[in-house]
Amino acid sequence: MINVDDWTPLVVLLGSIMAFTALVTIIVRRRVKGSVTIAVASILGIFAGVTGASHGPGEILQGNIAPSGIIIEAWPALTLLAGVPAMTLIPSFSVSGIAAVILGLAVTIWAATRTQSENGALVLILLSTMMLFVGGGLLPPVFGVVAGIICARIRQKDLKTSRQKV
Repeated sequence: MINVDDWTPLVVLLGSIMAFTALVTIIVRRRVKGSVTIAVASILGIFAGVTGASHGPGEILQGNIAPSGIIIEAWPALTLLAGVPAMTLIPSFSVSGIAAVILGLAVTIWAATRTQSENGALVLILLSTMMLFVGGGLLPPVFGVVAGIICARIRQKDLKTSRQKV
């Protein structure tokens, strides 16, 4: 287990999450020039994916041992954040961490590229829910689900306007 007694790892972790989210946000804003709502949904989804994936390395570092329950601490040494709580149904920290990283990246990529597709909102909600069950944190999946709901509302509004024009 890693012994962390100061703020440095926390600042580095949060700073890198914000920097990566800002970089991807700039890319998304250039792609989605007209709609602020779509950009907000994409940014929320990207943030959900990046923060969900950040739980994975802490779980991987704990090794191939079984968690004591379904609620775990992804980074137990980060006492400032109560060990960064997460939930997993996978009976191995290392496998759970790998799955959290993979699903976090999937949420990030999907939110950045596919939120406007026909089933983009549904897939984003499903990926975020899966991220919850494999150790991607407790709060990041909520951001992903909110992003998916925003995307679904945009899609409904677009369908209504296209029907009225016909």
